[in-house]
Formats: sequence, structure tokens, C-alpha cells
Amino acid sequence: MSYKVLSLKWRPQSFNDVVGQDHVTKTLINAFKKERVAQGYILTGPRGVGKTTTARIIAKALNCAKTKDGIPCNDCNICQEITDGRNLDVLEIDGASNRGIEEIRNLREQIKYAPMNAPYKIFIIDEVHMLTNQAFNALLRTLEEPPTHGKFILATTDIHKVPSTIISRCQRFDFNRITEATIRKQLKLILKDEKIETDDESISAIARKADGSMRDGLSILDQVIAYAGESIKIDDVVSIIGLIPIDVYFNYSNAILEKDSSKMIEVLKTIRSTGLPLEDVAQGLNHHFRNLIVGTIPEGASLLELNDDHKNQYLSNAELWDGKDLLRVSKVLNDLEYSFKRVTQPAIHFEMAAMKLMEMDTSISIGEFLSNQKITEVKKNPKPLVDRSAESTLDPKSIEDQPTISNIEPSVNKEESKIEKLQVSPNIVPKTDSPNDKITLEKINKEWVSFVEKITKERPSIGTALEHSQPTDLEGNTLTIKVFDLPKFSVGNLNRNKQVIERFADEHYGTILNIKSVQGKREGELKHSNAEVEDNIETNKSEGKTVVSRVIEVFDGEILR
Repeated sequence: MSYKVLSLKWRPQSFNDVVGQDHVTKTLINAFKKERVAQGYILTGPRGVGKTTTARIIAKALNCAKTKDGIPCNDCNICQEITDGRNLDVLEIDGASNRGIEEIRNLREQIKYAPMNAPYKIFIIDEVHMLTNQAFNALLRTLEEPPTHGKFILATTDIHKVPSTIISRCQRFDFNRITEATIRKQLKLILKDEKIETDDESISAIARKADGSMRDGLSILDQVIAYAGESIKIDDVVSIIGLIPIDVYFNYSNAILEKDSSKMIEVLKTIRSTGLPLEDVAQGLNHHFRNLIVGTIPEGASLLELNDDHKNQYLSNAELWDGKDLLRVSKVLNDLEYSFKRVTQPAIHFEMAAMKLMEMDTSISIGEFLSNQKITEVKKNPKPLVDRSAESTLDPKSIEDQPTISNIEPSVNKEESKIEKLQVSPNIVPKTDSPNDKITLEKINKEWVSFVEKITKERPSIGTALEHSQPTDLEGNTLTIKVFDLPKFSVGNLNRNKQVIERFADEHYGTILNIKSVQGKREGELKHSNAEVEDNIETNKSEGKTVVSRVIEVFDGEILR
């Protein structure tokens, strides 16, 4: 049989035939026009995008006697030999099976000899990342300075495994994944030439299954033609390549949107009946929700590589969704796809993920949530139990008429709540923030020592600092105390703990005081700068010991040995 598969029959023979890689082909054509051809090229990209094909075209453009502006004639003997892979001056080497240092040494020996019937001797090393480190090192010198008649073209799908020393000695071209639109266009051209009828939906399904690889797309098309004959329908494509109809995906998403459990059960039955790997189904669902997310974005239709009918279907369905809900569903499906590698029962795992999505609530913003919480709290407690604004003006007689706190039943469990029930006495006047008229600065100073001792027992670090302080002024309920013989950070520490000090003052003096700590100087005290003090400490050992002792005392610390 002389039949040639479509991937070989339609293999590009010139730069203009390469699809989806215009940035590469244009650069190479201009390089040939200006005679600026490099000694080595490295072509990288995913599978089936034209790396090896481009390498052969470069070889033909270099050796063809009738090359015009980088375009080989494809009619001369050299072009035909290179196309058939039998030219002795163009050697294609598989890096996976010739990866050792001995093969590279033989290559170095071969390149020394002049070509037999072509201007250049060209070495095409496919899957070059499979070479060993020793082989790469042996190739370095020759790759950097090959003979004038020698050229190297390297191709790889994993550029990260190629040493940077190799990449730096070549011109690098990155091949991109081919878009679905480009693949569809090329498939239509091929089917028209092959005189095979089909519809746009079938072509779109094949292009989507190709996943950016033109070679994979042609292989799938070959398989579908063998099954369907001269007329291809979407049912034929679904049967051959195992695709789930797009309506099943929409039924899945609509069941989640409508919280319809019966519809979800029917969708799960349909998916199970197809017998497809659940990993592929999860991948298809991920792609489906990706399209819905894109549909919610303004001007996002340009990112949907679909035919017009499917594109309009996604755009109209996306209007029913909240973008935040779609992102949450997509997160669950991504985790599902990833977890298939670790679960022992993927079918149950897949169904449980569907049930989880059915129970997922709609998203709500934090602001809306908080506002709803406030409304709920107001509804639960429409009126405060005690009017705080009127506390200071309460009359003892009116207090007698009010129900006591002991009459109010707590809402919490009595066993959990150990708060004693208090009863308001009519003779007790609520405490206010105003200062007590009986408290004076003299009384505070008189009891200051006992007050500091009380604090020191519970909070030694605060009490030690207060031992070096003295109340100096009382205005209203604001008590100013001056701190002597301590640095500024000690004063700051007291101000940071002012609430603690005020609590002790309330318990000791029976009134509310606003404590304000400031740094003070004793009368007649010499003023020394911080630098002078530090110098005196360093030069006087006895004083240094005293300072250490004071620091330990102030901060309630200890020396660790």
C-alpha cells in the first residue's frame, strides 16, 4: 500500500507552509535574505508544532542550489533527498538513542570531513535534552566553532534540561502551541482538498482534542476519516475520540446553578455510561467552567476559541452566574483533577465532588455579610437592657421600681454560665468617670508608697519603675507623675501599661484616675548627655555593675549563665 498518512502527506516543505509559527519563519527567511545564518540553532516547544519539520526546511534552504530568499525549490535532487531523509550530508540523530559521549565523539570526527554533494554538512539532533552531561561537554567546543561547512540544529521539548552553555552557543527559537482557530483553518483546508464533507462542530471537536498540536490533530482526523468515510458527523467524532457532548457539561453546570439533585444524578449516569476515564471528564469540566468564567469578563468572547453557536451558548449561560461562584467551582474541580492520582476509587471521589458542589452556597461579599449580621443583631436585641446614657441621672427611687438583674433569665446554659446573679440596690449610685471630690494630691502622695508596693507584688516590672516616680499634679481626674533616674523607654513602658496602673489606682484610692507619666529632673541635678553617661559606664566597672543590677530590677529579669 502506498497510502501516506495525513501528518506526512501534509508536512510543510517550506517556511511559508509552517502554520502558527510566524515569528520563527519570518526571522529565518530574513536571515537567509541577508545571509546572516548562524552556526547553530536550538528549537524548543511542545510536541507536534513543527520543530523537526523546520529543521529540515533549514537544511534544504542551506543546501538547495535554487534557494530564493530562504525558500527551497523542493524539486532538485538535494531537496528530494532531504525530504525523504536519505541525504548523506544531512544527518538526523535521535538524542534518546544516541545520548552517550562516544556518539558525540563520532559526530565530531564526521564534521571534520567536507560534505559529499552539498554546500554544508548539517547535523539535526532531535530530543537533544536526552544527552548525558559528558556528551554535552564534548559537544561544546565543536558547537561554538564548527568548521565553515558544518551546521548544527538542535530540537527539544524540554529546554530546561539543556545546559545553559549549549543554549548560549545557539540561536534559540521558541515554538508556541497552535491555537484552535489555526488548527480548524488548516483542517478545513485539508478536508476540502481530500473532498470529505464535515460540519464545523466536528472540526472544532478535533481541534480542541489536538490540544495545540497540529500533528495530533492530523492523526485524529486520519482516524475519524477511517471510521466515518467521506462524510463526518459529530457523532462519529464523539465515538472515535471519546468526547462528551457539550450539552452534558451544560447540564452539569445548570444542575449546580439550580440546586437540582435529580438533574445531577442523570448527568452522572450519562457520564458513567460513556465509559470514559474520569480524569478526562474532570479535565473537560475544568475547560467548560473556564469558558463560563471567560464569558463573565467584558470583551472575554475573544478568548473563546469556539464556533459561533457554542460561543453564544457560553455567553448567554455565563450571565446566569456570579463570577465568584464560578471561581469556587473551578477550584473544586482543579483539586478533583489533581487528586485522581492519589485516590483508589475515582468514581466515588468524582460523585462526592458533584454532591459537594450541589451543597455550595452562593457567594456574598464581606460588607454585605457584616451588614446582614448587624441587622440580625438589631432584630434579636431591638432595645438595650439598660440605657447607658441615663445612668448618671438615675434616681434611687426610680431604680427601686426597675426590675433587678436577678429577675432576668440568662439565655445561656446555667451550667456553662457561672456568673453570679447581681441585684441592684437602691442605695448604690452608679460610678461615673468624674473624679471623686475627696481625693487630693496630698492623699495620693501620702498613700503612694503603699500603692506602689501593691503593684510591685503583682507586676514587679511596673512597680519597680513606679518606685522612681512621684505624683506632681492633679487636674480633674488626670494625675501626672514624674519619673526620675530612669531612661525615656521606661516612661514609655509606663504609658503603655497605663490601663493596668489605672485599674490598681481605682482599687486602691476608690476613684477613677487618668494616669500620665512624664520624665522629670530633680532640682540641682547635673545634666549629662547620653553619650557621657555611656562613657562613664564603660570606664567605671563598679558603676557598670550597678547599671546591670538596675536593669534587672526594672525589667524583672534574671541573668542566664
